[in-house]
Amino acid sequence: MPLVEARRLEKTYVSGEVEVQAIRGVDFTIAPGSFVSFVGPSGSGKSTLLNMIGCLDPPTAGTLFVAGTDVSTLSRKESARFRGEHIGFVFQDFNLIPVLTVYENIEYPLLMVQSWPQAERKKRIAQVLAAVGMEDQAGVDHQPEAGAGRRAHRQSGPRNSQQDHHPDERDA
Repeated sequence: MPLVEARRLEKTYVSGEVEVQAIRGVDFTIAPGSFVSFVGPSGSGKSTLLNMIGCLDPPTAGTLFVAGTDVSTLSRKESARFRGEHIGFVFQDFNLIPVLTVYENIEYPLLMVQSWPQAERKKRIAQVLAAVGMEDQAGVDHQPEAGAGRRAHRQSGPRNSQQDHHPDERDA
């Protein structure tokens, strides 16, 4: 089963009487474990495509399957639930919440969307920290390192590892 599959995918934005066709009849398949880059000049539809794959914006036409689910037919509420359970975003500016500790930044999506019991949250947080070699950050008193480049990127990764799929750099 493909991780992502688009068939005749289209996205048109309407502002007053002006229509802008951002995506026109796109077909593609992404296999699990693939490394994929969407490359093109500004305004070519890269962010629009990532927004649709990430269930932030529905397509105007066509079908889009993510992890076997036709996300093009989901309601706004269903899209939010699917996104919370299956999709993680890694932003270029990391979006760590500076008043929260590293532990709390990782715990946040588990509380907000997935409603995990405390014991399961603690276990999951330890797992994702270990997966990126950051076991030392498991204490609840470690603050994220603002603007620390590579370190901040490493700290934001575990927060986004709660889901199964990770479109990278949404504003590519």
